[in-house]
Amino acid sequence: MCRIAAYMGAPGFLNDILLAPEHGLSRQAWDAREMESATVNADGWGAAWLDDDDRPAVYRNILPIWADVNVEPLARSLRSRLWLGNVRSATPGLGTDHANTQPFCDERLLFTHNGFVDRFATTLRARLRAELAPAVETSIVGNTDSEYLFALLRQQAGDPVTRARTAIALLRGWLAETPDVRALLAFVLTDGERLVAVRTAINARAPSLYYHADWRAGTMIASEPFDTDSGWTRIETDTLVVVDRQSSVPVVETL
Repeated sequence: MCRIAAYMGAPGFLNDILLAPEHGLSRQAWDAREMESATVNADGWGAAWLDDDDRPAVYRNILPIWADVNVEPLARSLRSRLWLGNVRSATPGLGTDHANTQPFCDERLLFTHNGFVDRFATTLRARLRAELAPAVETSIVGNTDSEYLFALLRQQAGDPVTRARTAIALLRGWLAETPDVRALLAFVLTDGERLVAVRTAINARAPSLYYHADWRAGTMIASEPFDTDSGWTRIETDTLVVVDRQSSVPVVETL
């Protein structure tokens, strides 16, 4: 399990999701309140954003966020209209290394996931591989269920909302006959124009996820509220929240 956050809106600093909030992502790494499993997120952290040319960029480190000396200078220096962040608690059997550290991105899409698939290597990985085109499958460098989920999303056509709906429908179909296999799926996918945050699960309770529609002149998504402000709204299970770049006003849809 992990803690994740994402922001779309007027340009803001990385600090706005990491250090500035009283219960920001940095604090959630060691003081999470709504974790489904584990107690700390000490297996690495990362952030993804769009650079000045609107190209995806990413920073990832296998150290716990509190042990990375780069956090403070990056947090106060990097500024973007789009942010994704992740503090990781590695699923047993899925290595703690750079390739497995989130967020993930390609030349267009940015993605971060909180959750897991039970016994992924033996229950779902082969089926996912069979679905993927060779160019997508061979681009996978780690062994996490999260990176394979990102590959499945990349495989689909359409905007992030369409990709998310299609991928989840496929996963539900594949796991329909295996009630002993849980898939916890709280994730964010964006192409820079539309951001979709998904909270769902298969054969399990979905990980926590919230949104705030007026956070620093944009919309913030987070595994847990950053503070006690009344603007935080829990995202219900089997729901997605869509944020469009042109308005930054979230639209809530049933999955």
